[in-house]
Amino acid sequence: MTATQTSAKPVVAGYDTGDMAALGMAADQAAVRHTGLRVLVRRAVPVWTSHLAMGVCPPAAFDDDDPAAELAREAVARLRHDHPGTADDLYGTARSLPRAMLREAGDAAMLVTGRDTAHPDATTRLAGRAGCPVLSVPDGSSTDPAAPVLLVGADAPGDAAEFAMAQASARGVPVLACDLGPATGEFADAVVRAADRHPSVEVYQQGRAGLTRTPAGIAVLRTPGRRGDAAWPLLNGLLRDAPYPVATVPAAH
Repeated sequence: MTATQTSAKPVVAGYDTGDMAALGMAADQAAVRHTGLRVLVRRAVPVWTSHLAMGVCPPAAFDDDDPAAELAREAVARLRHDHPGTADDLYGTARSLPRAMLREAGDAAMLVTGRDTAHPDATTRLAGRAGCPVLSVPDGSSTDPAAPVLLVGADAPGDAAEFAMAQASARGVPVLACDLGPATGEFADAVVRAADRHPSVEVYQQGRAGLTRTPAGIAVLRTPGRRGDAAWPLLNGLLRDAPYPVATVPAAH
């Protein structure tokens, strides 16, 4: 196998079920970025490695009889088969996955996590604290590769507009831009500037109604800056109701 050069920050994904949706998207993102993929799996730590519990550990430090470990190894093997040019590394952690991923965020190009649509709070908190893009993928998510990228915001989208255009360019799909805020022109101006840098991407205006029914491949919005930020309820609503993956992008990323 010829591994991707991994001098760039890796994509970090959490894995705690048998669902491959989040891992598949994480591998796709790593391939597009020409970087590696680090997969974290929740594991029980034997007594003799308890001093390692604060960080991530290679699989050899864990009990290989753990069924979760075997599922994780099988999942990573599939990723290596489907993405032979991407270096995929598997690590275990005794922390909860959100806490472990937050610890890794400073050295990550992106965090990719599965999502419990009934309890999106953990993903919301992770997105608000990570400092890098966070991609949340619903369990069992399967999107049409030709589906557009949905860019949504209640104010100026910051770097989310550039992220959305780059995603659309890599996929060869259009961007649907939905401005949920007052008609100040900030959102539209940012979209136009980002579109000018990606002339191959077609951009269409998306109405406010029925966002969760929009046939999107991924939704992109700015990471909320604080609890009173208009992006907080927007993010919570999408994480709870949207059937498609949702990416948050820090304004200064």
